[in-house]
Amino acid sequence: MRFSKIKIAAALFTVLLIAGAGWAQNDVTFQLNMNVQQFLGNFNPTAGDCVVVRGSFNGWSGNANQGALVDTLYTCTVSMATGAIEYKYVIIPGDGSPDVWEGVPNRTFDVPGGGATIPPVYFNDQGWVFTDVEVLFRVDMTVQILNGNFVPASDWIIVRGGHANLGNWGGTGSGALVLETGSGDIYSGWVQFDQLSVGQVIEYKFVILTGGDPAQANWEQSDNRSFSPTGTEPDDLPPPSGNGYGEITPDVVYFSNIDPSMILTQDVMVNFHVDLYPAYGKLDSIGYIIDVQTGADTVWTIDYVAVAGFFNNWPWGSFDPMFWAHDDGVAPDSAAGDSIWAAAIQFYAGDPRELIYKYGLNGYDNEAGFAQNHSVMIDDSGPDFTIWPTDTFGWQGNLYDPWIGVIEHQTPQLPTHYGLLQNHPNPFNPATNISFELPAPSEVSLKVFNTAGQEVYRYVNGRLNAGVYHIPFDGSNLSSGIYFYQLRAGDYLASRKMVLVK
Repeated sequence: MRFSKIKIAAALFTVLLIAGAGWAQNDVTFQLNMNVQQFLGNFNPTAGDCVVVRGSFNGWSGNANQGALVDTLYTCTVSMATGAIEYKYVIIPGDGSPDVWEGVPNRTFDVPGGGATIPPVYFNDQGWVFTDVEVLFRVDMTVQILNGNFVPASDWIIVRGGHANLGNWGGTGSGALVLETGSGDIYSGWVQFDQLSVGQVIEYKFVILTGGDPAQANWEQSDNRSFSPTGTEPDDLPPPSGNGYGEITPDVVYFSNIDPSMILTQDVMVNFHVDLYPAYGKLDSIGYIIDVQTGADTVWTIDYVAVAGFFNNWPWGSFDPMFWAHDDGVAPDSAAGDSIWAAAIQFYAGDPRELIYKYGLNGYDNEAGFAQNHSVMIDDSGPDFTIWPTDTFGWQGNLYDPWIGVIEHQTPQLPTHYGLLQNHPNPFNPATNISFELPAPSEVSLKVFNTAGQEVYRYVNGRLNAGVYHIPFDGSNLSSGIYFYQLRAGDYLASRKMVLVK
């Protein structure tokens, strides 16, 4: 009997030992290559995107098993029992949008005792694929010929872009495009590209070279254009068997996207007005303003204000005085020394009807960031056109947020009482305007709170004159929900509710 009990105990110990091998925690290292997804724009770690592994070992949920970048791979080590597991990789977008799961079948792995490192894979098994393509660039120059910006007998029209075959945004780019026979004023040319990655985005613009001189370049007044190979482009040219390059044929476009209906029909004098109150406020507060392009070119005092745009090719640092604004009471300026500067600039028949522009102190680019411009459609029904309402310096960016009190100038009569108005639009996504009225000069602050009472935005302008003000509010970095904004002006205190919907 005693011997029998010993044998039973030994057998039980053996069973427990074998079972314990399955219960033991074994470190499994997952490896994922995300450089293709990052290259394609599907994954942006600098914007807060991250990647996790989810599977049968963690209930297919949660973000605990998050990858960390090691060399060029995202790795994650998870302790688990031996046996078969299933899993997938998941992108967690930093902007709060829905998770992005791999579209491949569940991955599988048999966890051994002692753990293991799983060989690296690409997200969705999408690795690098290369292809050779040729692109037919076509641009209609009708408007540019009409307005005299392009002289076919002497000027070149080329393509510059983000590739060596397009001059890396410089030089003669693609080389001169050629007028197509029997197609009006369409210029075109084929450019070949070797070993582009599938999904790679190549940006470009059409550029006029006056007299064919690369130093005399007039760029399109529009956003960058782009093409992207899919790897499935047909190779039909020349017939019958092609030349080894898949063809990409973007639609023909007008230079700057300006068609004949979008140009001025007569000469127009355009009157610009800009309130420099925010610039004066910033100089008073911190003493200087810096050029956004160079990080230097510091403005200590305002000597002059210039107007820049596609119409004068953005001549930062070297403005002709014809583009200067003034505050001397001489038309189109209405009153000297009131912080509102004015300029009258002549535009001509054939020029674009859409006017994209920016102001600069002392000729430098210091109103707002890159591509943060003012925009207006010129009314050419008469010989003069005044931009209204008055522009506010820095309104379109955030460089002057603490000083951006935007007053409605020439208000028929000043407000008779303090008032905090309902923001507009409301609900909004992501930007809105908060307006308030001051019947007398006042010390002003404006704050925005979430429903938990946490302050998410503060606008402190100090003392403002009587008038109606509009304060831009940008909720890009906030989540959807209800927010409250509060105005304090002297002894006046009021608040209202607004709704952000993304």
